[in-house]
Amino acid sequence: MKFIHTADWHLGKIIYSNYMTWDQKYILDNFLAYLSKTPPDVLLIAGDLYDRGIPPSEAVILLNELLSKIVLELKIPTLIISGNHDSDERLEFLNGILSNMNLHIEGTLKKEVKKITFNDEYGPVNFFMLPYVDPQKASDIFEINFEGKTQLLKHYLDSIDVNEEERNVLIAHEYIMGGLNSESERPLSIGGSEYVDPSIFEKFDYVALGHLHRPQKIKNIYYSGSLLKYSFSEADHVKGMNLVEMKEKGNIKVEKLSFNRAKDMKVIRGSFDDVMKMESSDDYLQIILENTKPVYDAINKLRAKFPNVLSLDFPNLKTNDEIKTRDYNIKKISPVDLFELFYQEVKNQELSFEEKQIVASIFNELQKASGEEK
Repeated sequence: MKFIHTADWHLGKIIYSNYMTWDQKYILDNFLAYLSKTPPDVLLIAGDLYDRGIPPSEAVILLNELLSKIVLELKIPTLIISGNHDSDERLEFLNGILSNMNLHIEGTLKKEVKKITFNDEYGPVNFFMLPYVDPQKASDIFEINFEGKTQLLKHYLDSIDVNEEERNVLIAHEYIMGGLNSESERPLSIGGSEYVDPSIFEKFDYVALGHLHRPQKIKNIYYSGSLLKYSFSEADHVKGMNLVEMKEKGNIKVEKLSFNRAKDMKVIRGSFDDVMKMESSDDYLQIILENTKPVYDAINKLRAKFPNVLSLDFPNLKTNDEIKTRDYNIKKISPVDLFELFYQEVKNQELSFEEKQIVASIFNELQKASGEEK
């Protein structure tokens, strides 16, 4: 059996006030052309199809057209879960009807983990679909106050009836301990409780994850990475999707698929004169000028040659590049931890673990509603 694992499309993404929808359509059209020539047995999308809970209409239209072609025309069974950026209820709308067309969408968190089974010459392959697990919602469902994400996820996974003699795939959207992140995804960490111990996934042959935008592997756990580069911290990432071939139990081959992009995202560093001597480019650029004196009207001069300069920085002109509150760099601290510091200063007491969970849940909902860049 061959399946494609992808995640973190973030349709409707805005970067430096630029909608990325056209760039997303360009690469998805190339993906669709690949599927037409080399269709897999199953397609997995591990969350964050959209960049916000209420996506722009262009993003909804793009996804509708793409899934219609994949499921109705190409007849490729497709399994989708929600991520922390998605609106779980909106994503799961009409799921009961769509399942009859082999489009399975698990948006809302439930007690049970949905299982979809396909068969090939080696027997069954079981796909377990676990949407993004919000700690507060899970606590309400089970009426248990979990001590962190590892305990919570283990509670879910222990409830799954997994036949370890068969091949089993878990689709989820989580932050695994040891994973490498980037600036375009930012966990709502509560003292590290957002991180999940990878050892709890040992009974699965392949764990298809979304959330971290850098493609990477941790034991049997794979992040396919995001559809495109969504911050300049990802300039060195090789984006793509995972093509997974499963034969008999224990025989798994993972290959990276890459597709042409309309524009790349790059970081250029040097003096103003040196940069202006470089070949012109339409790529999205962050330009770091190393001049020790200001350059008059630098951004407009640069954009005459590089029309898609999104960020310009003069590090050698800064006298203080660290903004700190109580010795914390607020540019790098999570919203929950920042709120906790504020609460301590105002109330002169610490948030309880339950209060931290509530704050994390509120910030997560605000992120989905606003589509705020991270």
